[in-house]
Amino acid sequence: MGKNELKMIVDGEFQTNLLHNLKVLGLSFDNECDEFPEYGFLQQLPNVKKLMVWSSSFKLIFCHQRPNNSELLLQLKELRLEFLGELVSIGLENSWTEPFVRNLETFEVISCSSLENLATCGVSFSNLTCLKVKNCDNLSYLFTSSTAKSLGRLQTMKIKRCKSIEEILCGEESDENEIIFPQLGCLKLRNLVNLRRFYRGNLSFPSLEKLSVSDCDDMVTLCPSTLKADKLTQVTIEYGEVISLDTDLNSTTRKEFGRKVCV
Repeated sequence: MGKNELKMIVDGEFQTNLLHNLKVLGLSFDNECDEFPEYGFLQQLPNVKKLMVWSSSFKLIFCHQRPNNSELLLQLKELRLEFLGELVSIGLENSWTEPFVRNLETFEVISCSSLENLATCGVSFSNLTCLKVKNCDNLSYLFTSSTAKSLGRLQTMKIKRCKSIEEILCGEESDENEIIFPQLGCLKLRNLVNLRRFYRGNLSFPSLEKLSVSDCDDMVTLCPSTLKADKLTQVTIEYGEVISLDTDLNSTTRKEFGRKVCV
């Protein structure tokens, strides 16, 4: 859907019953449109749960100034941003988006080459269950440690082909600064050529059963501190090779990644 079709919705040119049945909305604007449209059109689409935005020149999705109808965003559960080469910031750190971010369950960011961060510190993704990030070459990390502490319901994390990422979580190294992902069952890291570690501090993955790390040539360990993953029995590495855990996850990954670096 482009801006002409969006205008037709706002002007009431579609049958109400058709709009009320819409569950997924995709928006794609021409390259001359830098500003994301006002969110009032969602009033005509009360049952849309998934918003997809792609192939547009937006620099910002959620504006700094609170719109009059920001409560309309509360219906959305899934957000997918794709092929937004000019996007610099999503805008999730703006205080008025907090209720929307708390409701978000699936978050996908793909081929947004100018994006500097997913969200700054202070953002809470308390209901997020699935995170996928791919081909975002300007990201040096995904989340701050404070934001990571809100990811208590995250079940799946897949990060692929982001060449500038050096660590997944950015924070101060401290024994007290442990990050726990209580429900994360699947973690996949692929083609992250500058990734050094997942996090500097302590990590705990009590539910992790699937871990895949491939083409992460600079990685020596997931974290230099304490790493717990009691349910994990094996790790998938380069070319689909499966490595059984010799002892704990940290010892096994250090041994395997160290062997790879020495080759």
